[in-house]
Amino acid sequence: MERTPLKLTPKLAVIGAGVMGRNHLRAAQAAGIPIAAVIDTDKTCARAAADAYGCDVSETLDGFDAAIIAVPTAAHAPMTLPLLHAGLHCLVEKPFAASEAECRALIDTAAIRQRVVQVGHIERFNPAIEALFSHAPRNLRTLTARRMGPASARVTDISVVVDLMVHDLDIVLALTSQPVTGVQAKGTRDHAEATLTFADGAIATLTASRTWPERVRDLAVTGDASYVVDYIAKTLRIDNGAPETFTGDALAAQLKSFTACIETGTRPRVSGETALAVMKTAWRIEQALGIAP
Repeated sequence: MERTPLKLTPKLAVIGAGVMGRNHLRAAQAAGIPIAAVIDTDKTCARAAADAYGCDVSETLDGFDAAIIAVPTAAHAPMTLPLLHAGLHCLVEKPFAASEAECRALIDTAAIRQRVVQVGHIERFNPAIEALFSHAPRNLRTLTARRMGPASARVTDISVVVDLMVHDLDIVLALTSQPVTGVQAKGTRDHAEATLTFADGAIATLTASRTWPERVRDLAVTGDASYVVDYIAKTLRIDNGAPETFTGDALAAQLKSFTACIETGTRPRVSGETALAVMKTAWRIEQALGIAP
């Protein structure tokens, strides 16, 4: 069933006034996207965020068109499902939801209600990654990703696989477009190394850590050429050439994409189905590690 596009600028709310919610408010302000209100059970936190970014505090979503859900993972589905039923478009932070059943419920409800569900895999909007995709790497043989850094008090309720590695899983799965035929993994809840084998023989090696002294975010791909992305520096190097540096705020670009999908009726870059495929692979890695919930 075709969804009727929303012709006017959507009225947006941010749910969650913590670190990620404030990041969305900052990015929206930089992108010129108006946020009408902030909602949080902590009224003091909500008021501080609203005052900082020039919007209101609200306790309901009556009259809103869309919401950005930036709450702990366990609350993603319980928070988002009634919003979809109420007719709101939703940008849900990653990881999508805590179980396959919850992910499916969100996907199915969005389809029935003809609403956008976009999942916040922000690295899809990193300009260096966008440049990598524009080159359409072919004949992929190896993909090596590292996402490491010091411990963070912000996320403690989920493993490093669904906290950090999901970013790289999303990019790797999108680049290969091949079924995963094998999963091997070793490590702990805070430091994990995984090896994925794909149907065409390509191999991806991913490392994610919350115990590393320095922040590292990079991806190396070999195929028709060699490609190296530094996510933090926003650089792409092809073969032995000099790295090319890109500019742009990935979170602002993601928010612009979300509002464009609402306004035009187009499919989001990271749909619910895409995010579920990422989560299913992440859960396989957790099972291989022996840390599945």
